Amino acid sequence: MSDEERELIERMYRRMLMSTKEQSIGAKSVMCPTGIISLDNNNLNSMIKKCLVSVIDFYADWCVPCRIMEPILNKLAQVFAGKVFFGRVDVDEYPEVAAGYGVMSIPTTILLRNGEEVYRVIGAVDYNTMRRYIEIYLGVKP
Repeated sequence: MSDEERELIERMYRRMLMSTKEQSIGAKSVMCPTGIISLDNNNLNSMIKKCLVSVIDFYADWCVPCRIMEPILNKLAQVFAGKVFFGRVDVDEYPEVAAGYGVMSIPTTILLRNGEEVYRVIGAVDYNTMRRYIEIYLGVKP
């Protein structure tokens, strides 16, 4: 990891800590839906608004790296149950949703805070890396 990347991560982490503190003051405690929810152009926006933080996976059934990510995301959905919303969008069925998020290759996993993208993972990554991204960029601990 370069010094620029490390500095960017630290800056984002500090910003998230500050926003988490501001939001926790008077914020309602809302339980996120558990498990991984299949999303489409009708329910995507409403589902990511239900929870402060969301992880959205763009995939296709024929994609081997996408199949690698599926059990990793399932396990993470269990670990962060009630704290992080996990959703999946099939890019073959809903290409307009993928295009709306600028998804050019799969798997692409987008981390959202308050509906705004804070980080994007392109390709398959291991469980520990994805867990670390959720903890760092979304500021959520299991």
